[in-house]
Amino acid sequence: MSLNTSILNNPTSRFARAGIVAAVVAALLSGCASANTPDAASHGTHATAQEGAVHVSEAWIKAAPKGMTGGFAQLHNTTGQEKALVSVSSAVAESVELHDMKGTGTSMTMEKLDGPLVIPANSTVALEPGAKHIMFMGLKEELKAGSTATVVFTYADQSTDKVDFEIKEFGGAKESYAPEAEHSEHGDH
Repeated sequence: MSLNTSILNNPTSRFARAGIVAAVVAALLSGCASANTPDAASHGTHATAQEGAVHVSEAWIKAAPKGMTGGFAQLHNTTGQEKALVSVSSAVAESVELHDMKGTGTSMTMEKLDGPLVIPANSTVALEPGAKHIMFMGLKEELKAGSTATVVFTYADQSTDKVDFEIKEFGGAKESYAPEAEHSEHGDH
């Protein structure tokens, strides 16, 4: 095979080759960058079926030996359309529901959300103690501080998120997710 030195020494050919190499390198790097979003790579708590829809952060569950407990997170809708969270599930509990706290002061009751949890476009919804939260009922195992539990979010458009929730000790806000509490009544908090 002979090498045509006039092509190698031609300045135009060298620039064209350099441009092609630069374009290939840029395409490869941009593919790597989109696969490692900050939420997925640095936090390790979010994997979504629909790229860029809802990012879940600060996801945690109150440690509990048995019975019931609450889960909390920040849900960031990064799209221009509202997202409706219709169900939540996890292998650690027999039943998982979205709940809200109603009332004021010392007279607070917990009840299941009537319908989906709507996350407005380009907004954040907080799931937190004393407010909207995830209720894990009929725990199948002890949830020990320092471990994690996988929770699956399902949206109205059938997209899903699998999120690893950190298990934490928590005693604030006088929350009571006691095993002896009746699910139908939930009692005062």
